[in-house]
Amino acid sequence: MNGKKALIMVVLVFALPVVAAKLVLEMGWFTKGVTNKGELLTQEVRADWLGHNGQWRLVYSLPQTCSEQCESALFQLKQIPVAVGPERKRVASILLISEAQPAQATENVTEQAINTQQHQTMASLPFAGEAIYLVDPLNNLIMAYPIPQGKSAQITQSKGLLSDLRKLMRLSKVG
Repeated sequence: MNGKKALIMVVLVFALPVVAAKLVLEMGWFTKGVTNKGELLTQEVRADWLGHNGQWRLVYSLPQTCSEQCESALFQLKQIPVAVGPERKRVASILLISEAQPAQATENVTEQAINTQQHQTMASLPFAGEAIYLVDPLNNLIMAYPIPQGKSAQITQSKGLLSDLRKLMRLSKVG
């Protein structure tokens, strides 16, 4: 009888933590730690048509009329590559414009005209183009940064984008 009690105790000691961990995860009592500030895109979207291959790219699709959020996005496109510092050569900002839109004189930002199919690709993304998208050096759209209302929220978002970009560049073996 003593041997059976010892065997049951050994099984309980090893099985109980596994059962408890499974219960905690399935019941949602544990929240996973997330350090990224942007929204990770879950669908695979390729952007082989974008220029500046081999670089990290910040991409924004210019709307027909530029609101306060649009002005904030344009400011971020200009400033974030500068804020990256010595790694600036690894980052490019791209402003997507339709072929009918006039050029925007924007320093540090490359304008790229897009066709209807490319415009539809951008419009089908989460946040329907109302975000700055981060594209990796292998032409994958990986993160979206929806442009919030209000100056303080926009500044916070800009800092988050810069933080994520620096982290990705530090960990990346490409670009």
